[in-house]
Formats: sequence, C-alpha cells, structure tokens
Amino acid sequence: MRCCRTNCSRTTRSASSARSTVSGRAMASELAFRDVSRSFGAVKALDGVTFSVAEGEIHALIGENGAGKSTLLKILAGIVQPERGQLFWRGEPLVCSSPRQALERGIGMVYQEMLAFPNLTVAGNIFAGREITKTGGRLDERAMHARTKALLDELHIPVSPDTPMEQLPAALSQLVQVARALAFDCKVLVLDEPTTSLTDVEVDHLFREVRALKARGMTVLFVSHRIPEVFRLCDRITVMRDGKYAGTFDRETTTPDTVVRAMVGRTPPPRLTPAGSAHVQAPVRLEVRGLGKRGRFSDVSLAVRKGEVVALFGLVGSGRSDVLEAIFGTRPADTGTVEVDGAAVRLNSARAAAQAGLSLVPEDRQRQGLCFALSQRDNIAIPRAEKIGAARVNRLEETSVCDAQRQGLNIKTPSLDSTPDTLSGGNQQKVVAAKWLATSPKVLLLDEPTKGVDVGAKFEIHGIIRREVDAGMACLMVSSDLPEVLALADRILVMREGRLQGELAGATATDDAVMRLATHEATA
Repeated sequence: MRCCRTNCSRTTRSASSARSTVSGRAMASELAFRDVSRSFGAVKALDGVTFSVAEGEIHALIGENGAGKSTLLKILAGIVQPERGQLFWRGEPLVCSSPRQALERGIGMVYQEMLAFPNLTVAGNIFAGREITKTGGRLDERAMHARTKALLDELHIPVSPDTPMEQLPAALSQLVQVARALAFDCKVLVLDEPTTSLTDVEVDHLFREVRALKARGMTVLFVSHRIPEVFRLCDRITVMRDGKYAGTFDRETTTPDTVVRAMVGRTPPPRLTPAGSAHVQAPVRLEVRGLGKRGRFSDVSLAVRKGEVVALFGLVGSGRSDVLEAIFGTRPADTGTVEVDGAAVRLNSARAAAQAGLSLVPEDRQRQGLCFALSQRDNIAIPRAEKIGAARVNRLEETSVCDAQRQGLNIKTPSLDSTPDTLSGGNQQKVVAAKWLATSPKVLLLDEPTKGVDVGAKFEIHGIIRREVDAGMACLMVSSDLPEVLALADRILVMREGRLQGELAGATATDDAVMRLATHEATA
C-alpha cells in the first residue's frame, strides 16, 4: 500500500498535515482520522475529528475524560463504527468491523482497564484467541510458553508464564497486556494509559521498549493523562476536548502549560501545599500496631491524625496495597491490631471496618469499586445503608444523600439512575469516592485515588481529599504517582519488601529522598 500524502486536517496547523517533520526527519502519514464523528443517544462523543499519526513516530493523544479519546480508540479497534468520516492506514481506507480484523491489519491495542482472564495463566492470557497450534490443530504449549517467557524477560516482568493472572497485582497485569500486544507482529501499537499502575522504574522499562519498537519502525499511539510522561516520550501531541480536535503540537516547540490549556480550556490551578507539622497535636484517628500477613508484609505500625494525609509509598510488591486491604478487612492480617479513635476494629470484616468509621477506595474501580449492574445511585447508597443497618430504604433520604454527593464531588452524569459504564474514568472514580464519603467515615483509605483520570479530574479529586481532611477526616493514601504524594501528603511512610523503611515530612521531602528509601540504595 502507498503512503498517504494528502493533508488530513481541516486546520492550517502544519503539525497535523499528512507529511510532517519530527526532529528534522520527514515522515509519511501512516494512520489518519478524517472527519470522524460518533454519537451515543444525545451525547456527541466525536465531532468531526481530523488528524494524522506519522509513520515511525510516538504520537500522544490526550484530553480530559469525556473528550472522546476512548471512543476514537474503540473505532480504531473495530468495537464501534463511525457515523461519519473515515480512517486511513498507509493511504488506504481502514474499515475494521471487529477487533480481530483490526488485529489482522496490524493494530495492537493495550487498554486502560485490563482485559485479563483471571482464571488463565499469564501465557494463556497473552495467547487467548490467538493460540499457537501444531499440525492437526493441537495447542503448542511449549512454543507459547517459550514466547511468553521471552516477552516477560524483554519487558522485565518478574513472573512465570505459568502464574495465574488472578495472583498478579494491577501493575504486573498491565505489563502483561503490553506483552500480549507485542506477541504478534503489530505495525501500530496503541497504548491506552499503560503506566497508570506502574512505578518510575517500571515506566523506565516500558519506555525503553517503546523506543526500541520505534527504532524498528513501529508507529505508537500513546494515550496518557500524565503530561510529564508525554513530553518525555512522544514526538507530537494531539489534544481533544469535548469530542473535538483541539490541536496537534510538536513536543520540541511547545510547553506543558500550553497543552494543559488546550485540554481543559483553562490555566491549571497551583499545587496544593501539605500542612506539614500543623497536625502534630491533633488526636490520632487511626492507629495500627504490629500488622502482618505472611508472605506480604510484617510488623507495620503507623498512626494517622485527624486532619492529616499520610502517604504509604513503595514500589510494586512492597506490600503497600496489602496493608490497606488488611486494615479494612478485605484481606485480613495474620497479626496486629487496628484502632479508630482508640476503639479496636475487627480485622476480618469489611462491614465491621465500615461501621467503625473506615472507608476504602480501592485501586481497581472496575473489579472492586463499582457494581456495573446497578445504577450510580445504588452504588452510592448501598454502603451507607449497610453501615446504618437500614432494614428498609428511605428513598427521600437516599435521594438527598446521593444528590449531595453528586454536587459535592461534581460528578458529571446525565442521571444517577444510569449505570457507571456510561461515565468517564474520572467520574467513575468520583462515584467510588462518593459511596464511601456518604458513610461519613472517620478514616479514608485511598489506593491509587487518581489512577487513570485526566488532569482536570485529578485536580478535582485532590481538592476533594484536602477538603474532607480539613473537615476532620484522617486519610491514609497509597499512590505510585510520586508528584501526587509530594503534593498531598503531610507525612510519607515508605515501604520496601513488606516492611516500613522510614518516614519523611511531606513539606520537605524530595523525589530522591523518597526513592532512596523505596529502593536498596537507602542501605547501600
């Protein structure tokens, strides 16, 4: 097929023409979107989107949740069809009626929400639906095992091909999905928020592999909310806002603030400042002593005071999320005690934890945070009803509570009676927060509170956390986003290999100081 040499954009911006220059090298358009539109009911998800991705470049696609990025990716993947407009690949019309057809055309997709089969092994997930067979149609288990091991080694994923997916934390599950996309000879690799659950070290590994793929001629479409990562990795940046094309920028000639303004239509607010030592005299709301779980973590003791945000930071496998789940009772600890306002909490029941004033916003909102068969209203209302032991539902009171949460958290939804799958990722996360804030908790446990949300939603969620804490709540937060930790935390507790390694004051902590504690460099 010949390369597309016509201008694919209705704008005069040279960055979105079908032949462009990145780092002084002319590149032909490989993937082009022309006047692509799609509606869902009354909602216009895409409105005349036109831009192109040059051959052999790493091209960022960014925008707030609800900007239309996910719909555009679904069209590229053959999941939905455009109502108007066309896609072109190397100058030829690209029509994908199914994900399999998209894959056959050389388009490899890695989605934001992991599409894993938890009951299968890592190798089974990588080759699901694309199994290697021998003569006669029998599965070639040895070939799939060997290929999987090579991919795991290449991406530095420390698991065996025979490991069940359900045993992997979210970060490793995400990396396995990247390996699945690379298992076959894809020409265009689409990465939808691939770093949401990854540490800095893991992001470095991933980016090295992506650059190596680019060097071999692969085209990469990189979807991310993390602006520093976009500027670190990508050649050009296309911005979408409210379902429309908002511009394409060359990384070398633009600034992060310019891109953020194009995304949100406003200048980003300043970072929040941690309160530091202001809460030293405040009463302790959460106290944990000697908490341990065999094979996960041991001898964890910590305290969180009223009006304080304490961050629990560590690399994947450090035990950080396991500690939160043990405190809340979803994965009970083997040893140790938990107290809320001086009263002991049973560690074997999430319901008992909630009744004691604890709440947990989990890392995986898709599998742990939301019930997609229920309305947003029911998702918000049920934990509160269970906490107060209501035998019968008071609909007026329920409506009042849910509407208050919708307004207070600025949940953007046509109706709380619709299901959560109609919402963007950021608004889904707000519903998860709303269901627990509606219980009026004393202690808020947050596991990756802004995972997979856009810049605008992240600002809002940070503001909500600080507002609730300033009102007297205590917050224990796990986050792999180090800038987020430094922006929000009054104190930072660092874990490594299942043990607490040290504590830093949020007001004076630095990236280097935190990472030294989180890695073996601290003891070198």
